[in-house]
Amino acid sequence: MKIRIQSPTALLLVQPLQAQWLDAAGHALAQPPAPEVPVRIVADLIEESHVRIEVPGLMGADRSSFIQVQLQALLPDVPLRATWQSAGQQPLLPKPFALNAVGVASQALNALLQEQGQQQRPLEGVWPLSYLMARWAGRQKQLRANEWLFLCLGLPYGLRMVLLHKDVPVFSRLLLDTSPEQQALEMGHTLKYLVDTRILARMDTPGILLMQPAPGLEEAVQSQGRTLLPSAVARGARSVLAEVLALADTRAPGQLASMEQRRHHVAGKTRQALQWTGLLMALAITAALVLQGRGLLAHVAQAQQWQQQAAQKEGEAQALRAKLAAGGTNVALLRLAMQVQESQLQGGVALTEPLWLLGQLMQNHPQADLQRTEMALLPQACRAAQGTQAEAPPAPEAAGSDSAALRTEWSFEIEPQQGISPRERQALLDGLAASVQAWPGWKVQINPVRAESGAAIVGGAAGATEQLARWRWCLVPSAEAQEALTDGSEGGGT
Repeated sequence: MKIRIQSPTALLLVQPLQAQWLDAAGHALAQPPAPEVPVRIVADLIEESHVRIEVPGLMGADRSSFIQVQLQALLPDVPLRATWQSAGQQPLLPKPFALNAVGVASQALNALLQEQGQQQRPLEGVWPLSYLMARWAGRQKQLRANEWLFLCLGLPYGLRMVLLHKDVPVFSRLLLDTSPEQQALEMGHTLKYLVDTRILARMDTPGILLMQPAPGLEEAVQSQGRTLLPSAVARGARSVLAEVLALADTRAPGQLASMEQRRHHVAGKTRQALQWTGLLMALAITAALVLQGRGLLAHVAQAQQWQQQAAQKEGEAQALRAKLAAGGTNVALLRLAMQVQESQLQGGVALTEPLWLLGQLMQNHPQADLQRTEMALLPQACRAAQGTQAEAPPAPEAAGSDSAALRTEWSFEIEPQQGISPRERQALLDGLAASVQAWPGWKVQINPVRAESGAAIVGGAAGATEQLARWRWCLVPSAEAQEALTDGSEGGGT
């Protein structure tokens, strides 16, 4: 996409004697610019009229229609006309207000605009020089205290006089004479005309500002007994006229050219805006694609990492299979045993509940240390608590019956801390036994309290300390204990 940078616009000053092309510094150009260069036209003509419209309290279409009718009545057959106040400066509420307008009825200017349109030169706009002078004066801080201001701009071909009331141009006149004495005389006649026509009241004394005056003009005006404001001089390399002409832009009031006459310039601006918008959209899409590509690369890297991990796990599984095969292990039987053990445990015991109970037990008794815990599936749980009959092998009939099913056994060993007294040791054991006995869902098969008492009776205190260094509990689920008791009663009755 090719983006054309907007070239600087050319300036065309249209005066009664000629139309002159100027550069940004206000100097005359030897040749007209190329047809594709945009142009700003400033009109400084004698055929310039200023009118004032008193708008009543209207709104919307009624207000617009009234203003157009008044403009047509006050400026008949004047195609180039504009208002100082824009639509945004008009009151929102239906209340009366004043509107200042200007019109330029010049056949030479109309012919020039038609010529530029035939060349398809982008026309940025047409502004009267008097409005640009008023805009320049509105930017001067030292002039804001003057309610009435009479501007006199010295030109190579004469003098432009503009009367401002509260920074609004209400009258303008062009004098085609370069003699300082004649210019001073015509300035006095113009001020007298303004008083006679009641544009300016007799008691009002406007401040007279000479803008880049010709040599001798200031002395000629003062010789008439008039007081002048400090003359405006150029600031920098540009002249005052160049500073005034530089204010001709799209924000300046008094746009005389219609939208039809400015269509090439508006089309170019629209085309450039669309190109910039397209470029920004292309950059946004490119950035989105880059971000999406980075995300895709991250997903690809993660997928490769997962593949590597899967290959590593597969290699470890192959190595484990090879090791089991070398050791002669029956993998199918081992898998079946693991499935059976898992199903039995999950069906009978919640695996997290015993650990939770054991953790609470150790927290409540800080003088005890857990040494070992184990949970297993055995044909007969806690055989050490069943006496000598449990040591004998089961009968053949019992081995084939339902009583040969696997039973859940949970055992753990606790050791008391060193250095506690016998009384504290006994109190610790009693507290542990009472807490274990109160666990819901479990039945104690091996209780170290009985073993501790028996060891003390048989071997004395020294024997108890040596033989029962650790306390071992063995528990079974309450449901299995009841089932085993039921089976034993039925077998004894038979």
